[in-house]
Amino acid sequence: TSPPWARGSLGAMAAAAAPKEEMLQSTFWLSLIGLRRELHMHPEPGFKEERTNKRLREVLVNFAGIKEAQIRACAVTGLVVDIVGTAPPRPGAAIKCLALRSDMDALTMTEGNNG
Repeated sequence: TSPPWARGSLGAMAAAAAPKEEMLQSTFWLSLIGLRRELHMHPEPGFKEERTNKRLREVLVNFAGIKEAQIRACAVTGLVVDIVGTAPPRPGAAIKCLALRSDMDALTMTEGNNG
């Protein structure tokens, strides 16, 4: 059986706060770490994140199972993604929405730590 942080939503996984050693043995977490490293190897300045946009769309559709119809453009190269839960709402519970925001652009600058 998989550990609790490897099942369910990302929020549930984060809330479970798995030990670092367990997380690093997980294909899910290793894939996320690899994606982060890949994106950082190809920085793109604001409003020019074409490669980043394309790669994130691929991951959302192929890895996270998000339908293309749930992804739309925003502010030239940004993305708005509607993630819909799969469980039925509890009777009498209010429908809730959570908004997350993240930057995907790089700053144009020269690194000072290259030697």
